[in-house]
Amino acid sequence: MAFGRPLVASCVAVMVTGILVSIADTSGSAPVNSCLACHADGKKMAGLGYPHLTVTQAEVEKQAGMPASCHDCHLGDPTRTDREKAHMGMGRLLVVRKKGILAEPVERRYPLEVAVRGTPPLVSLTYYAEKDGKKAVDPTVRMITYQDKERDTLTQDFPVMEKTCGSCHPGEVAGFRQSAMGNNARHRLYRSWDDPERGPHNCGVWFSENYERIAAGTVVPFDRTTSALDQRSCNTCHAGCLDCHYAPAPPEAGNPKKGMHSFVRTPPPQNCYGGGRGTICHAGPEERRRGAGYFGGQYSFPEGTEPDRHRLNNVGCLDCHDSGKGKGHAMIARRATCTKCHAEAVSSHAQSAHKTLSCEACHIRNVGGYQGTFWGPGKLGGAATPYNKFNDYYGVMREPILIRDQDGRWIPVKPFPMAVMNQKSSRLTPGLHWRYPDSLPGLERTGDAYGYVGLFDTPPENNKALLWLHMDKVSHKYGKSRSCDSCHAPPDGEQRQDVSWEYGGDGALPFRGKHTVVANGQGLFIRGIRSTEEIEVEEGYRLSSFAPWVYLRDAWKIAGDFSLPRLRNRTRYDAAQGDPALARKVGLVHR
Repeated sequence: MAFGRPLVASCVAVMVTGILVSIADTSGSAPVNSCLACHADGKKMAGLGYPHLTVTQAEVEKQAGMPASCHDCHLGDPTRTDREKAHMGMGRLLVVRKKGILAEPVERRYPLEVAVRGTPPLVSLTYYAEKDGKKAVDPTVRMITYQDKERDTLTQDFPVMEKTCGSCHPGEVAGFRQSAMGNNARHRLYRSWDDPERGPHNCGVWFSENYERIAAGTVVPFDRTTSALDQRSCNTCHAGCLDCHYAPAPPEAGNPKKGMHSFVRTPPPQNCYGGGRGTICHAGPEERRRGAGYFGGQYSFPEGTEPDRHRLNNVGCLDCHDSGKGKGHAMIARRATCTKCHAEAVSSHAQSAHKTLSCEACHIRNVGGYQGTFWGPGKLGGAATPYNKFNDYYGVMREPILIRDQDGRWIPVKPFPMAVMNQKSSRLTPGLHWRYPDSLPGLERTGDAYGYVGLFDTPPENNKALLWLHMDKVSHKYGKSRSCDSCHAPPDGEQRQDVSWEYGGDGALPFRGKHTVVANGQGLFIRGIRSTEEIEVEEGYRLSSFAPWVYLRDAWKIAGDFSLPRLRNRTRYDAAQGDPALARKVGLVHR
């Protein structure tokens, strides 16, 4: 396959149905390129009604920086002049429908709109359909995905990757296939709701591969079709080659690299956050589940929280999360270290009175996102499922709760109540558990914990309810450190955070509520969970499906000592907390 052959179709422009025309053979010895015969001819494309799909070889080469032919990236057969045969097997842009969460190619009568990048908008790629002869946003589209995803499952389509990206980058595609990101290794470990090895998870379980065990433990009917629907919902977050390296942008005068064929060697943070296609990929777990993300702003829930200090200083994801030489393509270190940029602070911190605190224990505050999540009967993609995720309990915990990790370090977590309904039994034991044991190398552990509570028959339906406290480690949104009194004011080391939230999800009209998180010498508790407004349940839903706490109240609790260490010298503390220079000088905090 020779490089430098005529190139025209973009990773978006030819990922559509349409332009179905017959192309006459061209005389001469050179083989006809049916892609160029149409798409490089502006007059012909305008006459067909698709002027926005006109693109030249020179434009593509400058934008992509890759001298590949059309079919190297998009498949199809450029030697065929018959319209259907030329487009057969061609990779296409896919839209994911809200109903059924199914992907399909679409005819693009209007240009795919790409918002100007800067502060990345939540949705920068907009697909327009035609309604009553006019351009209109298609309300049936949930999101856009790319040609390297399977249409039925929405997960990575490795055969397509190997034929397209892999035709020039075989080593990278092979490496990606073996990476944790490429094979969805982490989430595949969550095999059932009561798996003792990993425990229940906020994201659910890996439905399709573990259907038998999940169905066997579910009280209500749960069939394979419903399981596949839940799986597709999960798979929208899992990345392919294009999610990371494709970076379409509006054309810029004087910058020929910008356009619908733009690619990047190093994935920018906005691609890690979904590439302008909503809060998918890392935007989900960081901004919603953990509640302390990198971007903040419109990505955060509730919207408008401060971004990570690193974001404000243009420090990207891969600047901290090493993916360097020898790791394999897409093998990215989950645990980042601060030494590269803050060597003095790290060194002096290791000698200070707070040496057992992680950096983020002090430097992350105002943790948002989920303040409660419940898996119960509802609707997903227009169909009934016993496992709908009712997660829209959005609020802010002013200070995270600190707990000791498996290495004895104090780390920040955001405990919030969780439950999954209609379970037959549980193999879990009450108390604090770690999802990844300390026998694993440090870079393979997450610091994520959960507290198993038990099985309950209290709600009038949807029993049994399996309850746990979700406690993912909070890892981003670095900023100004929390105050000394936020930890040391209570003489007994108790931690207490009042959390207000608003529910705006399925099952009810929006309503507000609150609860208190308490961590002390007796245990970890969610107390006083309640609504502060009347709950108006929507037709077809049960209150116990999305708000089981109405019946369970203070059930979320685990035993243990979660109090902070008592001050040894309060006089010294009082003198130093108002004098940062003195605190650094005497070694209370890092330099």
